[in-house]
Amino acid sequence: MAYKCVAVFGACGLEGELLLTALADAELGVDSIKAYADDGEGETVMYRGRPVAVHESSAADFNGVDVAIMLTEGFSDLSLIDLAEDAGVVVLDCTDTLAQRGDVAIYCNSSADIEGGRLFAIADAVSSHVAAVLRLLPQASIRSVNVAVAQPVSVWGRSGVETLAAETARLLNGQVPEESSFGQQLAFNVLARQEHSAALEHSLASLLGLGGSAVAVSASEMLVPVFYGHTAMLRVSCVDKVELAEVKRQLAESELFRLFPSGDTSEATPVNLQGSDTIDISALSVDRQDETVFRCTVVGDNLRNGAVINIIALLKILIKINI
Repeated sequence: MAYKCVAVFGACGLEGELLLTALADAELGVDSIKAYADDGEGETVMYRGRPVAVHESSAADFNGVDVAIMLTEGFSDLSLIDLAEDAGVVVLDCTDTLAQRGDVAIYCNSSADIEGGRLFAIADAVSSHVAAVLRLLPQASIRSVNVAVAQPVSVWGRSGVETLAAETARLLNGQVPEESSFGQQLAFNVLARQEHSAALEHSLASLLGLGGSAVAVSASEMLVPVFYGHTAMLRVSCVDKVELAEVKRQLAESELFRLFPSGDTSEATPVNLQGSDTIDISALSVDRQDETVFRCTVVGDNLRNGAVINIIALLKILIKINI
């Protein structure tokens, strides 16, 4: 089985650009792309070296479409998710809409398996990366997870990256930044993102709820003046003593992670992670007063090693099991 036609909503954004490249390289049998975006009329995107016309999201046509992918940048008509479901196509949703439904599985690349059906919520990059680390621990061994996340401006897509670049240039030249479309200066600033913390908590708790065990998750987010990579600082409370040597061994043996050795002066940072496929781990240590608690820093590229990798991995699984 192959997916001949894929509809991409939010195709003009940074994530859309990476997704189209990944779809072309993944050998999934995708012959054609239907590209949609808010205010997309007249725009084009590239797929396999050829321009593809971008249409307004309101003109969406699911006739002949096998898979509909809903990205977060440049796509706001969430009613189209219901229309895609009614059309019987496979829906991969990155917008957190399907994640709020109790009957839809949340998928990340480290998931052991997937549930049946044709609707899937795609986990955000932070949830995916943190879950990938914590799944190295024995099932049902985690009591609670506290995560503080410094998010890059790429969470706001191309406009966020371009705004940060322009504001930085102006400030370094002694000029006042122009009025921001985000209502706040991005360069040399830190902004709270409390409205997104609940979604992160829900997504991560769902990914860690293995075997019916409930994991308490608390999260806080802030937007920092970095372009592409996020930094998540974890405090994880476990049922029993943490066998840190075993966790380090598994991290070192996996191609997914890059573990910074204990005692090394270097730390995992997002500055040089653009385009990286790895999840960097540093400052891995057991709590000084409680041997059932450990801390670490998890760093990853929000775009390349986030939703795009999750989408491609899930499509490959769905093809194998004929969904």
